Amino acid sequence: MTKNKKRAWFPLLIGFVAGVGIAAAAGVAAYNVYLEAKRPKRYQVSLSEDMTIPLPGGGLVYAASSLDRIFKDGHTLVKPAIRKSVDVSAARHEYESFQVVVKAGEQPVRTVSLEISDLTEENGESKIEKANISWRVVGYVPTIKPYYPVKYVGLWPDPLMPAAATEVDPGSTQPFWVTIYVPPDAKAGNYSGLITVKAEGASSVEIPLKLRVYDFTLPVESRFKTAFDFYGHETFKRYPQGEKESAEAYDARLATINDKFIMAMLRYRINPILNIDPTKDSELALVDRYRVLGLNNFSIGKRGGTLGNNWPKDDGGIEGLLGLYRTYGEMLKLNKFLPYTYIYTWDEGKLGNPDVAKLCSMIHRAYPGLKNMVCYHGFWDPDKHPGWGKDIDIWTFQIDNFNLEKMRKLTDLGLEIWMYISGPGGYGTPNLAMDFDSMDYRIVPWLCWKYDIKGFLYWCVNWWPKVDPFKNAQNSKWEQNANGLLLYPGEDGPIASLRIEIFRDGMEDYEYIQALLDKMKIIKRQKLAGPFEKFYDQSKSLLTVDAKIAEAMDKFTRDGEVLKARRNAIAEKIEEFDRFYKAQTDPVPQP
Repeated sequence: MTKNKKRAWFPLLIGFVAGVGIAAAAGVAAYNVYLEAKRPKRYQVSLSEDMTIPLPGGGLVYAASSLDRIFKDGHTLVKPAIRKSVDVSAARHEYESFQVVVKAGEQPVRTVSLEISDLTEENGESKIEKANISWRVVGYVPTIKPYYPVKYVGLWPDPLMPAAATEVDPGSTQPFWVTIYVPPDAKAGNYSGLITVKAEGASSVEIPLKLRVYDFTLPVESRFKTAFDFYGHETFKRYPQGEKESAEAYDARLATINDKFIMAMLRYRINPILNIDPTKDSELALVDRYRVLGLNNFSIGKRGGTLGNNWPKDDGGIEGLLGLYRTYGEMLKLNKFLPYTYIYTWDEGKLGNPDVAKLCSMIHRAYPGLKNMVCYHGFWDPDKHPGWGKDIDIWTFQIDNFNLEKMRKLTDLGLEIWMYISGPGGYGTPNLAMDFDSMDYRIVPWLCWKYDIKGFLYWCVNWWPKVDPFKNAQNSKWEQNANGLLLYPGEDGPIASLRIEIFRDGMEDYEYIQALLDKMKIIKRQKLAGPFEKFYDQSKSLLTVDAKIAEAMDKFTRDGEVLKARRNAIAEKIEEFDRFYKAQTDPVPQP
């Protein structure tokens, strides 16, 4: 009897458990639908006649800004700035980019190419030759679904492929990246020219191009410090030895390729870390060469954070390096490189690690002018670890761990503060991985200016996995897309990503800020009155990174037009000062 009762309840129990399971599964599914609905989406662009130029077969041509991320289906990440014409501005020795976009209708648009004229100044007395204007084809790389929130998984625009006639498939959208370089000797003024879009079997389409050249020049050497690692030991993975190529010839070819990557980094205003051995004349000669091209900061030595913290494990081994680092210091001073150097002493790990304190102490005792840089997720708390960081000169914190109060404690102790970005944390802070808004790449120098952060570090520009980086964005074992990959391996040198181009725009913005700050310093130093007092107050307002630009590390504008307006206002203030000052005295003094 009892057994029969138990058997009668058993199917009911199974049914109850199954019902709960089905309900739970349904709940999870419903929650996933909810999360997907809440996930940020791409912007669905609506193209009207007043912003596009028609092509035969139902196609369209239009211009867009460099901050508009344009996908093959025509979507963007945020509302784009679409025009029938191009109107841009730049200072001398500045690069300014925009996009020309071709959208095919029901028929393909075949062999699309661009032809760009010289730019002529409005009075016809000066021009910027078309040799200073380049165009490239925006390439696409498939992404994987990462652990952090993204607006889209699929083909993302990123590599800027060499100029070539391109076919645009029916219903597809293809952007072309155009970059103007303003030579240092260019005359200030308003220039104009034409971009001609050519395609097989279709009439050419012309897009008017206007460029305003501001009457100031950006310096070759940036005033914001950066440290981006280039893994020269990784290039063999993408540039294998030829079947009939000797070892000597192969080594020489790899050295040439590596040098092309370093040179490209400098053109993008980012410093390679280098890890120079100051006792070797050949490596010092490289520094001489790179300094001319804008290198303002580099690491020394063959030990440290970029090399896996490969220091001796015992006190005797650490002390045994005193003589070597003393020699490093003397050689750097002799060659006048000491102010531009640091030792990447330690990378991440546990705060308060006694080995770090010993290493930093050894380096300072070896040569007091040498600077120790460390990278940590958080900040040293002098109250918790008193004296531990007294020999650290540069503190580099991970962006997700920003804490203004803790940072100020360290600046009060005399430490120089840098910031670094690593794997996406999903906290809303900027990241340099592929599947982020374009503004993430440009806003970094603005954020550093806002918080008086003196430098920026990024772990790698060429982390190339075994998979082809043009065909798979997952370049590491982590579920990330192109983290540590800003330059692609071209046939015999680098192919830029649009991310590194946009980061350079942010670096150039920083130079605008510094140029206006220089004018404000002149006003203070010379105690200029009258119109200069109003100018000073207006300039101070422009240089304040307020909520319109960035409210916090994780709250900043996504509107490129807002940033562009602030940048242009700063430029006009720089020109205004020079006009004011010239009316009183000539020439304009240097800050």
